Amino acid sequence: MKKERLMAHARAVSLMLGRVPLIATENISLNCAEGRVLREDIRSDRPLPPFNRSAMDGYAVKYSDLSAGRKIFKPVGMIEAGSNFLGKLQKGEAIKIMTGAPVPDGADMVVKVEHSKLSGKHVELIETKPERWLNVHRHGSDTKKGAVVMKSGTELSPLNLSVAASVGAVKLKVSKKIKILVVTTGNEIISPSASPKPSQVRDSNASFLHARFSSLNLVEADFKGPIRDEPGLLEKTFRNGIEKYDMLIVTGGVSMGDSDFTHGLMERIGVSKVFHRLAIRPGKPVWFGARGKKVVFGLPGNPVSVSATFHEFVLPAIRRMSGMERILPFSVRLPLAVDVNKKNGLKEFRVGNISADSTSVAPVKSYKGSGDFYSASFSDGLIVFPEESRLFKSGEVLEFHPWRF
Repeated sequence: MKKERLMAHARAVSLMLGRVPLIATENISLNCAEGRVLREDIRSDRPLPPFNRSAMDGYAVKYSDLSAGRKIFKPVGMIEAGSNFLGKLQKGEAIKIMTGAPVPDGADMVVKVEHSKLSGKHVELIETKPERWLNVHRHGSDTKKGAVVMKSGTELSPLNLSVAASVGAVKLKVSKKIKILVVTTGNEIISPSASPKPSQVRDSNASFLHARFSSLNLVEADFKGPIRDEPGLLEKTFRNGIEKYDMLIVTGGVSMGDSDFTHGLMERIGVSKVFHRLAIRPGKPVWFGARGKKVVFGLPGNPVSVSATFHEFVLPAIRRMSGMERILPFSVRLPLAVDVNKKNGLKEFRVGNISADSTSVAPVKSYKGSGDFYSASFSDGLIVFPEESRLFKSGEVLEFHPWRF
């Protein structure tokens, strides 16, 4: 029998990303934008900081006074955050200043309050190493007026939004949420609330995907199923999904069994196959196709296969569709803590854990394969083993893809 030629993982990812379209945009309020993807550059409407800003509670003084050895100063006022000192600081004078307040004209350093001692009408300042602009956040040192403070493609974090607020960007142009339909299939699959017969299993894949989507502010997902392996019912569901949603995700029915109808039905409703069956484990039977601006994933039904293929294929597709700058899974390189004898020639994504001191990674010992989602639930992510069939020695450095990124 002729050996099956399977597409490599990297080639499949490249083809997939080439078929994923960019979603449309909308303008939303700054306070609703956490987790969304920015689709325009944001520029500063003024320098940041907008003035020489005190970084400490203390006394604003002239550097030339302290560098010449002066210790005794005449206090001439106080500046709180949000107020200004009218006039110019003179030689031998000091102004009490609060953190965040504008440093007055004529002053070019701040001595922190811990280095001060009030004595009658004077204050003694002890600064053993005076420096010009010490404890001063300089005007425009963070960014200049008109400079880009946030690039298109940024996934907006709370810190990003604080920057947007500081430059007056109260309305942001972002990617619309991707509308996704998830269809779980299989004669053996029942609802989690149902009582299973000996040959049935509860639908864990829908719960996994629901949880993954709830942590993303990029999508609006609906769920259908579990649906029995009946071609007519499946075709109707798939047609509805491809018409009404941006992305369709089907779990199950993509292998080579008599009841695996997904890939055949997709081509019947006009979804062009981009790839089917890859040189990976788990997830070898994964299917991907497109019809116009709509994309479809057929994920193998085993729970760990769903989690791995979602992380390695679906999540990058969502990021690409959203216009995100970082698309591929976050990856760190860590040494193996144990020897691993890999006997297949596939690229393998094996569930693993990072050591307590974050210096190494090891496969989950109890893991028994792609149906063992119980053992996988204790993992931190996926160890990526290259295609070679060989002994990977302890200390050998491999890629690790954490689940949470």
